Amino acid sequence: MLPTEPKPEETQDVSALRIDRSKRGARSNPWIARAGGVIAVVVAFQFGIRPCVGKVSEMTRPEVQVHLVTRQTASERASVTGVASNGYIVARVRAALSADAPGRLVEMNVVEGSVVEEGAVVARLYYAEYEALLARAEAASDQCVASLARVEADIAAGEAGVQRADSDLRASQAAREAARAKERLAETDLERAKQLVADGVERVQFLDRAVQEFASAAAEEDRADATVDSAMASVTEARSLLASLEAALAETAAKQRVAEADVAAAAANLDKTYIRAPFAGVVVHKEAEVGEVVSPNSQGGRSRGSVATIVDLESLEVQAEVPETSLSAVHVGGSARVFLDAWPSRGYEVRVDRVWPIADRQKATVEVRAVFLEPDERLRPEMGLRIVFRGEGVVGSSASDEGPLIKLPASAVVERGGAQGVFLIEASRVRFHEVQCAEGPPGSVAVAAGLVGGEKIVLRPTDDLSDGDAVRIS
Repeated sequence: MLPTEPKPEETQDVSALRIDRSKRGARSNPWIARAGGVIAVVVAFQFGIRPCVGKVSEMTRPEVQVHLVTRQTASERASVTGVASNGYIVARVRAALSADAPGRLVEMNVVEGSVVEEGAVVARLYYAEYEALLARAEAASDQCVASLARVEADIAAGEAGVQRADSDLRASQAAREAARAKERLAETDLERAKQLVADGVERVQFLDRAVQEFASAAAEEDRADATVDSAMASVTEARSLLASLEAALAETAAKQRVAEADVAAAAANLDKTYIRAPFAGVVVHKEAEVGEVVSPNSQGGRSRGSVATIVDLESLEVQAEVPETSLSAVHVGGSARVFLDAWPSRGYEVRVDRVWPIADRQKATVEVRAVFLEPDERLRPEMGLRIVFRGEGVVGSSASDEGPLIKLPASAVVERGGAQGVFLIEASRVRFHEVQCAEGPPGSVAVAAGLVGGEKIVLRPTDDLSDGDAVRIS
């Protein structure tokens, strides 16, 4: 069923329920206008009038130039009056210690910083096998010594035998001479007996007795000759034995020398297991540890070439590369001053010791070495430094070279009220600050007291600038 149209008399009047917005807006518009006006004035003042006023005020301030106060080190000051170059501290006496023979490291007695004396054992290689070889060589040498003593005793006995044989020979020769004399006497008696018997003076029995005595004397002479021959043979034998013993002595002596050489070689091989300090110094590097294999001919791989590096701190010197264009200021025996990078305010006097006879073509520099005149414990190898070469005849230092220096342009220092000072810039204003100045290089002054560095000061302040004035930085 379709809805039916409402009847005219049944329609309701809702106009009374509407809000009259025209009256409400008329009541709120004055307040909004007032607030908007205030906001507009504030914004205009903040972003328009005030910056303009600030700009105008700033433009009316005096314009000044600013100088930053810096501290100049002693090295920088010295460089102004001399030829400067960078360099390092090096040790003239330096050694990388290695074993004379390859082996395994079993003992390490130093670390970085260890002080060693000359000949001290820095490290040691495996040595048990070398000790055994030395003991064997010593035993062989002792055996040769015993053999030599025995042969010498035999020679002594042989010499005694030769002397005894010579004595027996002389005795037998004497006995032979006696027998020959007795034979000659018996022969004479026999001839006499023959004559007497022929003359009838003696009987035949007298002749027979003479014949018998002659025969006995002849037999005794033959026996003496045989004894002499035997004694001569004994002498020959004794001398041959002595010669043989002397040859054995020479052979044994040669064997002993060989044994002694073997002992020396074994001892030398054992000594190679000791790695000793060739001079007194300080260990600066330790390159190996216990258990590693070291070799003097190591070119890489698993073995080490050296076990430690030591330097002689008494031989520390300066190594510097001087440009060829500045070499005219350097001469052997000349004076120079060194400033360490670690302590730039402390200067060291040095003397030029050597100038290299050849230049570095690529760098266009010449190496120069200088020795410290008064070294101290601060000096360490490989420390960076700056060396300043001074003219001939300039030796020693002045107290003014020590410590940092504050140098200012002379135009920054003014007088106010009888006091000497500078204008410090603090928050766009200047403040007069008193300083104590000393004479400096031309156009500048040295500040003895009053500034520490890092301050901003006015450069060339005008005569009408006063303490507390607002300024504009150029």
